[in-house]
Amino acid sequence: MEQNKPAKSLQDLLNEPKGKTTYYSNQVFLIHVFWEAPSIQAAQTVLDALRRCGQATHRDTPCVPTYHFRISSLDNERITGGPKTVGDHTQLQDSLKKLKIGVPRPAVLADLARRGIDPQLLDADPDTPLPSKMQQQPVMLEFTELYLDERAFFEHAGSRDYLDAYGLVMQPGLLNKQATVRIGFPTAEITEKILEPMLKAKHEPIPSSCHLWRAPVSTRAGDGGVFLSMDATGSVDSVASSLPRSLREASTTCVAFAHPLQKDRIRVLVVLPELPSIEALQVLSGALVDRVEVHCQEKHVEVIGQMIMSLQLNDFVAIRATQSGYALHEKAQSVTELAPEST
Repeated sequence: MEQNKPAKSLQDLLNEPKGKTTYYSNQVFLIHVFWEAPSIQAAQTVLDALRRCGQATHRDTPCVPTYHFRISSLDNERITGGPKTVGDHTQLQDSLKKLKIGVPRPAVLADLARRGIDPQLLDADPDTPLPSKMQQQPVMLEFTELYLDERAFFEHAGSRDYLDAYGLVMQPGLLNKQATVRIGFPTAEITEKILEPMLKAKHEPIPSSCHLWRAPVSTRAGDGGVFLSMDATGSVDSVASSLPRSLREASTTCVAFAHPLQKDRIRVLVVLPELPSIEALQVLSGALVDRVEVHCQEKHVEVIGQMIMSLQLNDFVAIRATQSGYALHEKAQSVTELAPEST
């Protein structure tokens, strides 16, 4: 039997055999991150590094069935223009807040220099125009990560190539702000040591009409799953219950939660093990959602695009090739649930 206790040290984690396919059913949880990058170049740097993280995770941990990263057109529609003055610049304003709460000035200036920002701007008048290279429009990214238990969470990062790539994600200057949502049942150790102190993750409940994880009955070889991201208004429960029953029943993951950065907005995430039928896309137009992004492998973009055009849903549904990570691990059908671990 596979040992489902995670390794305790980094070296043990690196040495631990990977590829395990069992998990504790009472530890499933999802992390969803909204990450505002200061420019399209910064966004691409983050996605390129996360693509490498995704390759390592896909290789090592089938019990991370969804590990998906993308530029969010749903949120970027609401970002109009970049910062024009010192007072508009998020990272400069954050640095001023650090000074006000007592962070030593040399440390703040050094941090700005690491981010490629002229430290002298910290003393400029808020109305001072920014250099043109700092007036780029921010880009919102979204990350969705589903872990079937504590061991999967730790082991997905248990390789040198993952750690090297993740180090690039955390380079200074790639982040304006972020907000993290957690859903499900992470262990107390993960919550108390990582999710709350490091990610400031806000807990959101699972609506009664939704589910966090349901193993696929079948998958078509090579489909790679389809990821639906939806923008809606209203209450979380009303939006979730408006989703077509056929869509919910076909999905491996279906969740809805309040958007942490957009007032009165709801984000809905659905993962399908196979390409949606034209009927599924048609009934989706009757749900209480305003916009839909469909993410799939590049080879399926044309097929789904033709379905969207035939239904005249071009203004409602946007089709995107998967940019980084994967919607559904091809071994998701093979993972095996263990009895809940006693606490």
